[in-house]
Amino acid sequence: MNYSWQIVKFNTRDQTNVDGISLSNSVVSVKWKRTGVDDSGNTGTVLGYTNLSAENVPVDSFVAFESLTEEMVVGWLESVISAEALSRYDDKVQEKIIRKTTTERAVPWS
Repeated sequence: MNYSWQIVKFNTRDQTNVDGISLSNSVVSVKWKRTGVDDSGNTGTVLGYTNLSAENVPVDSFVAFESLTEEMVVGWLESVISAEALSRYDDKVQEKIIRKTTTERAVPWS
């Protein structure tokens, strides 16, 4: 199974970091989609939100909203989503694929 992330949208607001500096348009939540593709090309997706904070980000490490990249935000997600939570998301993706590829049938006898 191959998994990928797609960033759908952000919520931002100005946040003050621990040094008392206001960081404009800090990302405070990310809406994302996790997609899985099995070896036969069947796909399943889950949508989710992850909350973030810039409160502990030093001003010299802060990235302006306009300079964000998808790879950067995916890295943030992967650093804050626990392995257990990620496993649950992946399990849900697999369940969706199984449902899509399973055929419901009537009993073969009368």
